[in-house]
Amino acid sequence: MMMIILMVVGLVLLIGFNLLICSWQKAILIENQYYRQFNQANSSLTWAITQNWQAPKANWHCMTEPTYHLKACIKRSLLKVDNYVLVRGEAEDEDFFLYTLAHFDNNRLIVEKGHWLDYCPEKKAIYCE
Repeated sequence: MMMIILMVVGLVLLIGFNLLICSWQKAILIENQYYRQFNQANSSLTWAITQNWQAPKANWHCMTEPTYHLKACIKRSLLKVDNYVLVRGEAEDEDFFLYTLAHFDNNRLIVEKGHWLDYCPEKKAIYCE
């Protein structure tokens, strides 16, 4: 009887430990996916700053870089302060975006420090879609 009790306790401990390991693996996979998306969108923003753009309009204008699968878009910001251009970096095949506010000068984007955002700065989220 004692042997059966020890086997049942051991089995319960092994099952509990297995469930704990599975939850850790899931958390690591989710975190890994987040960092991959973040780095892709951040690379897209950095690449966008180096490109020549047409004058921003009220709708999104996008450019892609096929080698590294980068995609960035710009549009005129609706913010009342300054004359900002909203720049959006996208992760490939995901709904993950990073934003920055920039100024437009001679087909180039000029980004000031501290204007990087992980959320849409417009008053309504629909303006960022």
